[in-house]
Order: sequence, then structure tokens, then C-alpha cells
Amino acid sequence: MASSKFHWPRRATQIATLMLFVLIPAFGLFRIDLVAGTFVVLGRQIWWSDIGLILGFTTLLTAFAVMTYSTTGTVWCGWACPQNMLSEWANNLTHKLLGKRANVNVESSNSQIADAKNKVLNWVILILSFLAVSLPLGLIPFFYFFTPQEIWSFITFQTNSSLSQFMHRLYFVSVVAFFLNISGVRYFWCNYACMYRFGQRFFKNSDALHIGYDVSRASDCAKCNYCAASCIIGINPSNFKSTDTCINCGECVDACDKLHRNDKSAGLLRFSVAEETPSCSIGKKRSGIFSQVNLWVGMLVLVGAGMTAWSYVHYTPYDIVAYRSEKSSGLSVSDYKILISNKMYTPAQLTLTIKGIPDGSYKLDSDSLDLSPASRTSVNLHISPDLSKGLHRVVIEAHAKDGWVGYFGVEHYSARN
Repeated sequence: MASSKFHWPRRATQIATLMLFVLIPAFGLFRIDLVAGTFVVLGRQIWWSDIGLILGFTTLLTAFAVMTYSTTGTVWCGWACPQNMLSEWANNLTHKLLGKRANVNVESSNSQIADAKNKVLNWVILILSFLAVSLPLGLIPFFYFFTPQEIWSFITFQTNSSLSQFMHRLYFVSVVAFFLNISGVRYFWCNYACMYRFGQRFFKNSDALHIGYDVSRASDCAKCNYCAASCIIGINPSNFKSTDTCINCGECVDACDKLHRNDKSAGLLRFSVAEETPSCSIGKKRSGIFSQVNLWVGMLVLVGAGMTAWSYVHYTPYDIVAYRSEKSSGLSVSDYKILISNKMYTPAQLTLTIKGIPDGSYKLDSDSLDLSPASRTSVNLHISPDLSKGLHRVVIEAHAKDGWVGYFGVEHYSARN
């Protein structure tokens, strides 16, 4: 265990991250409401009117990503990314069933399948294993578009016919996508399609966390390629190239430490935040990760976090708007439709009052409303044609049981003769 100080913590982190991808939407922290066509954050619909929350979160996410690029490098890729975890598992299973040099993904130009393992049974086991893993993984995207109750109904075949057909088709597409990804795409996605990797390359910093190699002890590496053989993406850690895409998994560090454990000496590889130098890339650290650029990025993180927090505290849980009815008489419009929306995923009770015109000069269909979670309803407002001639400022005031108060004003013109 002492020689694998990174392997098992990394594996636990990868599993925890995959679980987090399910728990985030399952607990309502973030998902997409297909019916309403909105994002849902902490049980709240996010409309374009909530622009402060959108800008704050976008600023926070972008600045935080840039900060991780220039500080922790590709730790996300090696320690948390589910794509890399699945690719690593698929590679290990492929090597076990088809040989250590076997490769069946889209980048398998130099694949060598062992003759002794090139059997139908091994291929069947490999394909069925990929399919067995794809079946539960295919449900993960569902949590971002459906509630846990709807997913459970789907799993237990309790959904209605129309929703069931849509969910079955979506599930089929999701499973096929995961199967193709595991069996054929793997690291190809990371190298050519992952936006995080593109950003990491663009903001690449030599002082970011990376694998450092003690070149002063290079003679210890003579005729040894144990670290390169242990690298899950086929890189030689003792001879990095500018095009290498190390994911900071630490497997090579574990391998080198394990090799030197018998002679009780330290390995030649370890994580470092120093800029590499010709003499030795270990132990010579600079303050690059705290450079002025990162301080500005850190300030953007704080600004984004502050804007997000402020917008969340001042979030408007309901929306009220009124517009003129299509019914009209000459130049006078006496009917208005009031539209009230509940942006929360909990029931709500609201009371409507009309101000700006005398009592008895208007009539509401109902002044007490019971709103279902994430729903909207409308109420008709009729203003008497006997209202005194002129322009009147009519204010529609809504009071929610939870203390929220909202207003909407309309300019009503009475053409009384």
C-alpha cells in the first residue's frame, strides 16, 4: 500500500466524482426542465430575467476553470474526470482479455492482439462487459432532464405511454452513446473534443502542477522503462515532450517509488509546481502559481461568487405580468389578463389587490390563487367603463404567503363620455 499512495485515493476520487454527477441533479442542485425550457438551480427556475445569477455563475465557472488550468494543471483529468476513469477501465479490461498491447479504439493503428487470446469467447466477454457498464451509465443523463420520481417510474415501467416512449428512445440513444464511447472513443475524446483540455492547453503554465523528473539521477533510469510501462496513456515521464498530454494521475510516481523501495531511496518522479530546469525539475519552486495573472483570475472568482450569492439572495420566486385583452370597444380597453408564474418547485399561495383606482371600479375573477409547483395561471381583470375619463395608473400587487410582494403597473385609459 505504501508504494501506491496515489492509485487508490485517485480511484476513490473518480468514483466519488461519478456519484456527484448523479447526486447534483437528483438533489435538485442543478438540472434542466424540458417542459418549462429552463435551467433549475436549487429548486428554482432560472429565467433570462435572472441575468445576475447567470452572469455570476458563468464568471465564477470560467474564472475557476482558468485558475485550475494554471495551478493544478490536468489533475481534473487524471483524478476526477469520469471519461478518463471509463477509458482506463476499458483499456485494462481489453489488455486482460486480448493482450497487453491490444487496442480496439479509434486510435488503434498499432494494435497487436495476442494470438493466444484472440478467441471468440474473449471478444464476447469484452463486448458484454462494455454493454453491462453502458446500461446503468445510460441513466445518468436522465437525472439532468427528469425528476428522480420520473426516473423510478421509468425503471419500474410505470410511466404513461407518451412519456414512456420518449424516455425509452432517449435511453436507447444514451446507452448506444456510452457503449461507443467506452468501446471505441476513449482518449480520442480527451485529445480532440474535450473543452477542458483545450482550455488547459491554451492557459498552459510551466509552473502548474506537473510530474517532475530528477535528471541529476538519470543514470538510475538506465535500461528501465517501468514508469513508462505504468503510464495509462503511454507517455515516458522521464522524457516529456511538448505534445505530451500527461493527466497527472501519479501512476508513474507510484511505479518509480515501488521500484526504489527495496534500496530505500526516493523515486525520481514526484508532483512538482516548479518550472523545469536543465539541472533538476524537483525542489526548485517559484511563485508562478501566485502570479499577478492568477491574482486577477482569483479576483474574478470572488466577483463571480459574490454576484452569484447576491443574485441568489435577491432571487424573485414569482413573476407577475399583465396585458390588455383582445376585447376592445372603440379606443377603450377594459379587460386585462394577469399572468402569475411560480418559479419554485413548491406550492404557493398568492393574494392579488388592485391599487390606483377606486374600489368598485374593477372586478377580479379571483383574488386568491393556489399555484402548483413550477406552474402558471391567469386571472382576468375587468375595469368598469364608468371610471372617470382620463389616464389611470393601475397597480397590480401580489402578496405571497411566504412574504414575497410583487408589483406590475399598467396605464389604463378611460374614454368615458
